[in-house]
Amino acid sequence: MQTNIKIHSLAHVDLEELSALYNLSYQNYYISIHLSLDQFKGKLKMEDINLDYSIGASIDGKLVGFLLYGIRNNAGIKTAYIGGTGVCPTHRGKKITQQMLDFSFPKLKESHVKNIFLEVNTQNDFAINAYEACGFKKTRTLNSYKGIPILVVNPLHEIVDFEDLNLITGENFWDIKPTWKNDIQSVKNIIDNCQINGIYEDGILVAYKIINKNNTRIYQFGVHHDYRNRYLASILFSDLKNKEIKMINVDERETSTNDFIQSLGLKLYDKQYEMKKEL
Repeated sequence: MQTNIKIHSLAHVDLEELSALYNLSYQNYYISIHLSLDQFKGKLKMEDINLDYSIGASIDGKLVGFLLYGIRNNAGIKTAYIGGTGVCPTHRGKKITQQMLDFSFPKLKESHVKNIFLEVNTQNDFAINAYEACGFKKTRTLNSYKGIPILVVNPLHEIVDFEDLNLITGENFWDIKPTWKNDIQSVKNIIDNCQINGIYEDGILVAYKIINKNNTRIYQFGVHHDYRNRYLASILFSDLKNKEIKMINVDERETSTNDFIQSLGLKLYDKQYEMKKEL
């Protein structure tokens, strides 16, 4: 018996139904995910998920698949981000994800979206093959860490809270641009949940970190290019002693950053590929 699958926009979706399907889709994933309704709404807000662009799949009026799209202008280029794809376990193997992707591309093109990014677990060969069949290519490998930091350095500098995100500039602090989830725009979207602090020398911000106050996830940290190799990063983390922290999507090419995180005693628990499609 042929199944009649309807592919459609999620513009008018019931968020409770979508949230429940999201959790069902990820309950047996490589890293199990379960979000409350409020947490799910927070994810949509943080990642600029636009339900007008997002896609669903329904069978007999029941939502069985979803494709969440975030939309932003990055340096003047309209860009999309897939913040999650999922299919109800009982309806897998029907190429529903590929149908949703194919359905979404024309509208994105019409809306002048130039690039689409996503992240996928490096072990998920089935999904990787599906994305590659739709024109996505791997762009980088991302590491995720968690644990309680081991700190042996004495804090010789005061760690000061600040609010001005304009002090954090890529040319001063970054070697590689953060991923969508860790981008400054994501932080701005949930700024009330974030603590931003850093170290100053002679009125200059020389090190900083951005952390979620509710779950101690670190979105960003950095040391000014002109002030490195002075243990400032270790000092920066001294206020997190005995707290379990998490960092996701650390670019594997940032060797010194990965080495530092591992020196804190944090353990690698997940690896993902970032993939990109040009429209």
